Amino acid sequence: MSARRGCLLSLLVSGVLAACGPVEGAAERGQALFQSPSFAPSKINNYSCATCHGQSPEDHQKRILPGAWLGGVTERAAFWGGAETDLLRALNACRAEFQVTPVGLEADDPDASELYAYLVSLEPKQPGVVDFTVVEEIENIPRGDASLGQAMYAKACGYCHGEIHSGQGRLSRRIPILPEDTIDAHDGYTPRLLRLVFIEKVRHGAFLNYGGDMPPFSAEVLSDTELADILETLGARGE
Repeated sequence: MSARRGCLLSLLVSGVLAACGPVEGAAERGQALFQSPSFAPSKINNYSCATCHGQSPEDHQKRILPGAWLGGVTERAAFWGGAETDLLRALNACRAEFQVTPVGLEADDPDASELYAYLVSLEPKQPGVVDFTVVEEIENIPRGDASLGQAMYAKACGYCHGEIHSGQGRLSRRIPILPEDTIDAHDGYTPRLLRLVFIEKVRHGAFLNYGGDMPPFSAEVLSDTELADILETLGARGE
């Protein structure tokens, strides 16, 4: 076994770096993997890690990202709001749920260790568990403000879905154009039920048997008030 591979074998075990230290250039290669959808080999994957996660609070001010910012992630005791305690398992869960890649990485996989080296390098660090509350019981929410919804849509939805009505700039043809594709997929629904469909998709994403590969927006990253403003702009007013 080569010295390089011997180091890689333990880079991700228990979420700490091995005594052998990082391989030269690993963090740079890991950053490239973080930013590329090809990190997950599925032919229908649209997402990179950077689609949902920023490296710092500043990234999460520019966009409303469904995932936690990752400075300090290698020092956290748990992930997914405390639901997972192993970083590699959390990574593989993301690949399976959102990147359509059910076969997970092993700790000795070069891609895993290089991504880990990149995560170790991130500053500033927030080592504490990040709150992540999935709203399980879907209920209607008060009407929002359309004058605020356009900017909110751009920050939370536009990166993946593109422009409202046209879908211009969306990541993939597989991603629905809003609101038309969602309305067409629920033909015959009343306006009230359609509004609940939009709320559920945002809150559940691909979880709780809803389907698809969209990540959920937790209550911490997108409030009901902000969601209501987006719904108002989309015309999902429930009436």
